[in-house]
Parts: sequence; structure tokens; C-alpha cells
Amino acid sequence: MEYLDLSPYDYLSFPLPMRTVGWLGRRYGVQGASMAPMTGAELEQLKAASRRLGSRTLGWHDCDFCGAFKSNGEYRYYLPDGETYAAPMMILHYVEEHGYRPPRELRDGLRAAGQPQWDWRAERLYAVLLDQSEDPDFRCQAAVDLANWNDPRALDALRRAAHDEDLADVAGDEIGRSLAAFVDRGLARDLIAEDLHDIVRYGFDEASGQ
Repeated sequence: MEYLDLSPYDYLSFPLPMRTVGWLGRRYGVQGASMAPMTGAELEQLKAASRRLGSRTLGWHDCDFCGAFKSNGEYRYYLPDGETYAAPMMILHYVEEHGYRPPRELRDGLRAAGQPQWDWRAERLYAVLLDQSEDPDFRCQAAVDLANWNDPRALDALRRAAHDEDLADVAGDEIGRSLAAFVDRGLARDLIAEDLHDIVRYGFDEASGQ
């Protein structure tokens, strides 16, 4: 799949509107050639923000330019201005190996970004995660992305989701990974891993390096 940067994202269904960055291919080539190359600091900011993949699928995508790199999944960047950007896992490969230069909107946003404040995006993901009538894949992606908010409401939703057996059967590993992120931040010190659903605990242990 190929998009011009900053196009509306419509590759897979997702509960929030997003814009695309880094979806390169042969039709448009390596975008951003008119921009200044990324600085070392900007590259480190992009790497730090590209810390967890969502929307992983059964297939793999080969780099259209060299064929030497495969990717699966997407990074999502929640910026303080309320914009959300989706990029393929391949984005770092494109930057480092093919000279791709992400748009200024993303680079400036990452420079300013810390943990996003609780907002309408978090409210939407919170509601999706806890709504048993929602699409299971939407709920899984909400479990992944709520960990972007260092907020007790996100932790509350994940704790509740961990006890939803039907959801845990299909998204338990992602719930566990998100819970581990809160433990790492010191916000869930009372969480007892042994009490978790087996699949949730698997994701928790994997993320915790246990």
C-alpha cells in the first residue's frame, strides 16, 4: 500500500481518524526529497516514538526499493495537537537506508511530544476497549494504544479488559504488554501477574522480560 504523506489513512479499519506518513512505493518514490535531512536528534525522537507495533497482520511487506527488508505492522504517533499519524514498520528502514524525510508536521510534533494529555482520542479508545459489542480488532488496537496515555483511566480500562475472558482470548497478549508498560512507569505496583488470564500474563511476561 502506498500513500502520499499526510493523506487520510484508510488501509485498515481503525476507531480514530489518522494521517499517513512513510507509506512509500514506486508510484511516488521516496518522498520528502525537498526537505532537509533528518538530524540525529530527530531520528532518535522518531525511534523513541516507534516503540510498539499495532495492526500486525498475517503477511509481510517487502521493501519496494531494495527487497532486503520485510515488515509487518504499524506505528501510531499521538501528538499533542490532537493529530494521529500512522506509519508502516518500514518507516525507520526508509529513513536510514533510502533517505526518506518525514513531513515537518510529524517531526515538529515529535520534538514537542511527551505523554499525550487525556483527550477525545483517549476517550474513544477507552470506550471501544470496554464495549463488548465493538469489533474485536478495534478493541485489540485500543488495548495497544491506550498505553500511550500515562493516565489512571487508561490503566483502569486495561485492568477491566484483562478480566474479559472473550477479549483476553483474542487480545490478551496486547493487554498484558500494555499493563506491563504501566508497571514500568510505577503506576500499577499492586498488579499481581499470577492473577492474570494466561494469555494476558504471557504478554505481560514477554514485555517485562520475564
